[in-house]
Amino acid sequence: MEETFRPYIERGELMTLLDDWLPPFAGFSLYYPSRRTVTPKLRALIDHVRDYR
Repeated sequence: MEETFRPYIERGELMTLLDDWLPPFAGFSLYYPSRRTVTPKLRALIDHVRDYR
């Protein structure tokens, strides 16, 4: 269940649909072309996302 919408679901303002067909969410993935060509800005984003987990 998406954390953003959980309060609305708990209050009954929203309801979930198709839960039986919803695959588990393992998290976001970050795809980039090559490890050798990572710019400093992209490296900072990768490090931030990795630390956030």
